[in-house]
Amino acid sequence: MTLRLLPLLLAAFIPPVMAGATPFDEALAEVMNNNLSARAEASRSQITAESILGENTLEAPEASFSHVWGSPKGTVNKWSISVSQSFDWPGVYAARREAARTANTASQYLLESTLLDLRQETRTLFIDIIHNTQLIEMQSELAERMNQMEEYYKKAAEAGAETRLDYNKTVIERIAVHRELHTLEAERSTLIATLESLNGGKDVSGIISKLGNAYPITKIPTSINEATIRERDPQYAAAMAGVDAAKSMVKVEKRSRIPGFSIGYEHENEGEERFNGFSIGITLPVWSRKHQIKASTLEAEASLFDAELALTRRVSEMNSDKKQLDTLRHIMNEYEPVVNDKSNYELLHKALKAGQITFLTYIEEANYFIAAKRDYLDTLYEYNLILTRLSRYE
Repeated sequence: MTLRLLPLLLAAFIPPVMAGATPFDEALAEVMNNNLSARAEASRSQITAESILGENTLEAPEASFSHVWGSPKGTVNKWSISVSQSFDWPGVYAARREAARTANTASQYLLESTLLDLRQETRTLFIDIIHNTQLIEMQSELAERMNQMEEYYKKAAEAGAETRLDYNKTVIERIAVHRELHTLEAERSTLIATLESLNGGKDVSGIISKLGNAYPITKIPTSINEATIRERDPQYAAAMAGVDAAKSMVKVEKRSRIPGFSIGYEHENEGEERFNGFSIGITLPVWSRKHQIKASTLEAEASLFDAELALTRRVSEMNSDKKQLDTLRHIMNEYEPVVNDKSNYELLHKALKAGQITFLTYIEEANYFIAAKRDYLDTLYEYNLILTRLSRYE
């Protein structure tokens, strides 16, 4: 395949951004268009079919020349020229063309499956980045709150209103909060580096800004079932096409056992005499090809098992994801009214200022709500990962 044809092939599997597409969709399309693996797979998908077609050409014509000297002395010398062409049985060429066609079909489905996996990988990475953004936003708020607390206790300790011990506690807590923030920022750097790799090494700042801090999917896909997977899943289609390709190769191997032949022209010169004629040869069948036939038959059977196994695996994963969504949604519904209530920290702060609780109690209680918010964000993240998997064919 020429590089000039690659964009045409990729366009068939990487849909353009439609009118009304979300920023998430636009970011996804940009990464898919820039991804180098997609282009490599598009080229690699043609190898099998091209190899079969390469075997389907005529062998090079064979030319020979001979010169013999007469004996005893005085005997006329002889020389001859011949040109011949070998052929397989005609049915073999048709079988190979059919095998190349089915192999190409299977390769195209495999390419589509690979690109679909790549698209899913990118979507999952986007979800990872959004989750990281939400965690950094939460931790940044905590860091700012602890900065203010440290500043307050520093001045209060200097004025004698608070103890040096309480001030030291705020310093330690501020260090712990900032350390967690730095860990999240380091994780973000790793995520961005991964995204740059998927994006063909190009800058991803524009893509990051398009993602924002909110998950893109709000509705649970309800149309995904076994029939949908049979119809839309390219991995299953590739496996079924592999069955046809293997059957075609069985036909090629069987027809290859039929004798081939060769036709040639011969010219012979002996003294003043000239001779012209033709030659016909037959290539005897190779009976040992029965092993290749058996191997191709077993390949067809294995491809059928692979197809059904792929379908069973997809359906099982889909059913498991749907059940897990219900559980996660129930947990999120219970968490949301509590963890999103900003009065939790305000009430704690008022109690601390009023002397109703110590600073240590304040930290313990605040960490309790912080841990709950982190659990909620992690649950929300897991929920959206499952939504992304269920939206694989959309």
